[in-house]
Amino acid sequence: MKHIGKIVAVFLVAYVGALTLPYVGHKKVSGNIKKEFQAEDCYGDTKGQERVAYINDNVEALKYRLKMISEAKEEVILSTFDFNADSSGKDVMCALLEAAERGVKVRVIVDGGNGFLDMKVKSAEWFQALASHENIDIQIYNPVNLLKPWKLQARLHDKYVIVDDKMYLLGGRNTTNLFLGDYSDSKNIDRELFVYKEDESSKGSIHQLKAYFESVWNLKDSKEYECKKETEEVKQCLSDLKNRTEKVKKLYPEAYEEWNWQELTVDTNKVTLLQNPIEAENKEPVMWYTITELMKSGDDVTVYTPYIICGKEMYEDLTQVCKKTENVEIITNDVSSGANPWGCTDYLNQKEKIWATGVQVYEFMGKHSSHTKAVLIDERMSLVGSYNMDMRSTYQDTELMLAVDSVALNEQIRQEAEQDKLASRTMTESGEYEYGPEYQEKEMSTGKKIFYGVLRVITVPIRRFL
Repeated sequence: MKHIGKIVAVFLVAYVGALTLPYVGHKKVSGNIKKEFQAEDCYGDTKGQERVAYINDNVEALKYRLKMISEAKEEVILSTFDFNADSSGKDVMCALLEAAERGVKVRVIVDGGNGFLDMKVKSAEWFQALASHENIDIQIYNPVNLLKPWKLQARLHDKYVIVDDKMYLLGGRNTTNLFLGDYSDSKNIDRELFVYKEDESSKGSIHQLKAYFESVWNLKDSKEYECKKETEEVKQCLSDLKNRTEKVKKLYPEAYEEWNWQELTVDTNKVTLLQNPIEAENKEPVMWYTITELMKSGDDVTVYTPYIICGKEMYEDLTQVCKKTENVEIITNDVSSGANPWGCTDYLNQKEKIWATGVQVYEFMGKHSSHTKAVLIDERMSLVGSYNMDMRSTYQDTELMLAVDSVALNEQIRQEAEQDKLASRTMTESGEYEYGPEYQEKEMSTGKKIFYGVLRVITVPIRRFL
């Protein structure tokens, strides 16, 4: 028995090593990336062909998806980190199914970790029903494979919907009740951008995004998800989705009316897609590099991030940004309202290091936890997408952000940021907290305090993998 115990211990150590060691060393950005990316290339001198709308409401976000899919003539593409067969997820499913019934080609790609839980364990029959349609293809990015632990850390974190060559939606919302519709009291605040191309024949960021999608779709790490057998349960789910369409149209009639995209959107000079490497492996921090280079180009920077988990290199870069930029603010969740316990406890451990970089941190106490990922630079540049200010988004996951040169969009998001700062507290130079007039302190329960106390110890050795 002792020998068996030793063998098991050796195996576990080796397995944990295979799971973590490939990601321990942080890569640096290559010289080619530094040569290729120039912050000024994200700006335009004249009005561009693409217009944008800022979506900051969960119900509106669902309506936009339903409307876009209903207008599809040739193709719908959906990429999502998390896809649940809950109420909002089924709303999206039935819209995709209806499009497929019209002859529209539908392609869906989902992250392997969440795909394993939702599409193979919890709600397999619903996704099998969707995959059974001849016009719907589904793939899983980097499916969970316990025989390849060195792959388990890499995840697909992109969230977007593309319709034809005409329009797309990109941001931080997953396809679940937490982010779409009003089906639950538990929800996250999030923001995303709708991009509309006035002239379908012209080139723009939508072509960048479609090329990006094709590269991920054709990656060897992306595997086909099939309906292997149309069981009675699968057939029933397929029937339920078809019957759900009329219910959805009654719930959201506005999504099936005529929309004036011109009136709903604002001008841009340029829209640029920023991305991380796509392979399921330890990545160069390309997204972090491009964001910090853009931040250095301005004088007034405001960052939205749900949580902050920086490594040594990120702290150094953030310090350099603060030296080159007059004002750098970060709006993140107050620990009492944050939805990610790992991010909350790491902030408790690391907040003095964060403040030492020179940033002004606003700890936001909203009605719901903020899931927003955005960067505002001066009065023209806005970045919105899926990137969190943490080591996972920097070195392990696929990530997308849109860099939008638009005074109107920037002003809209800045007004919202100023409002959120009123419901925040921030550290003053004297080392004491200053409270915004709308900040309402939320007392953590004793159980949560104990839980966070334990996590503060646990997170120390594993923080780069959170």
